[in-house]
Amino acid sequence: MKYRVAVAGLHIESGTFSPLRSRAEDFLTLRGDEMCERYPFLSSESFADLELVPLVHFRAMPGGCLVAADYDRMKEEIIERLRDGAEGVDAFYFDVHGALSVEGLEDAEADLLGSIRAELPSKAWVTCSQDLHGNVSEKLWRMTDVMTTYRTAPHVDWMETRERALALLLRGLRSGRKPHRAYVSIPVIVSGEMSSTEYEPGKSLYAPLAEESQQAGIWDASLWVGYAWADQERVGAAVVVIGDDGDAVKSMAELVARRYWEQRKNFTFITEAAEFSKCWQEVIADDAGRFFLSDAGDNPTAGGAGDVTDTLERLLCAQSNGPQKKSVIFASIPDAAALHEMEQKGVGSMVRVKLGGKLDPLHGREIEVTGEVRFLLGGENAQGVLRVNCVDVIVSEKRRPYHLRADFIKLGLDPECVDVTIVKIGYLEPELKAMAWRHMLVLSAGGVRADFWEQKYEKRRRPLFPFERDFSWEPEAKLILG
Repeated sequence: MKYRVAVAGLHIESGTFSPLRSRAEDFLTLRGDEMCERYPFLSSESFADLELVPLVHFRAMPGGCLVAADYDRMKEEIIERLRDGAEGVDAFYFDVHGALSVEGLEDAEADLLGSIRAELPSKAWVTCSQDLHGNVSEKLWRMTDVMTTYRTAPHVDWMETRERALALLLRGLRSGRKPHRAYVSIPVIVSGEMSSTEYEPGKSLYAPLAEESQQAGIWDASLWVGYAWADQERVGAAVVVIGDDGDAVKSMAELVARRYWEQRKNFTFITEAAEFSKCWQEVIADDAGRFFLSDAGDNPTAGGAGDVTDTLERLLCAQSNGPQKKSVIFASIPDAAALHEMEQKGVGSMVRVKLGGKLDPLHGREIEVTGEVRFLLGGENAQGVLRVNCVDVIVSEKRRPYHLRADFIKLGLDPECVDVTIVKIGYLEPELKAMAWRHMLVLSAGGVRADFWEQKYEKRRRPLFPFERDFSWEPEAKLILG
């Protein structure tokens, strides 16, 4: 017997504290069979009885709130394709990130899945996989039969998680009975810079989950850290457990939630963190080189605009007025207008440009700098290098991450050969971490500042740690019997 499983998704991590807006053109769109590249594991024998019905999938780099009109159009396309091509499906795979914010909506994933559910056959199942930095509301959980999430940050198990979401779905379909599902919403929020699974307490909180998912009566135990930079009631950690023993499922959900709650005061930044001036003092005192600084408040891979110039401005001032200059790479400032001026002048020319402050003028401003155009890279991802006072500033046409050594090498730069590399990121991705002799977080301005408790939240639940610190809480799982 073949089980027909339709799949669609709208995948983005988007915050509410930046004036940046995400738009339809920011998304990579895969339609129909183009989507199959996301699920290569389906060619294995274990998925022989699953027939994928690919509809459409939208995926974008993290950013600000999605414009409501663009969300409506994307949702409409998902629904239209579902109506046209998914009649009689046995299940639906909701392939999302989990931290989508849309103008005017409190719980965008629940809104989208609710519309999808209304079009599905009444007996159809829903499976869902998410990033562990998603925010899972009770409303969303109640519309799913299977829900699972990543167990690593940095996220090295993203493909494994997709495979698990579909494997768990097939397990249920083959059994002919929906699993029991338990949910606990934990009143704790921490930032990604505090919750890497390579460091404590994240390491010990996530390590047992794979084994616990194999216990009698349990199919899967999943834990969400949540996404801090969205001013919404659903913000916070969550646990979802599924299985065929209702008591075991409920007990496991409460166990995982209690374990998380008890560690709440132990979540700290995974590396040294300070304002820029303090970080730069440590840089000046260091002679080893390969010192990495994270311009964490404007991290585009968490939803920041990426063009806040506060850290760059402080850096250039320090280089001009400090006791010594360091060789520095700064990655990066997205600024198409400045890059165009650099291209007009050409490599080797001196150019005066106004950098940054265009995407997020709320947290930063344009700064005027004069420097030498050191490198230009054309094409779809056009970039250039502007040397200003011993600082090689990467200027890009579009917002983009710099996670790999190759990202720098192709621009004629090498983090292994300079004193300092400043990257708009939070915790370092694996290749950056491997290159860094020392690493510090800059508690900088932006829409995703690492010290998120300094942001003004108006809609969040109360109480919520760490905003409120002295309150008692006991996990009590909500349970849906299959």
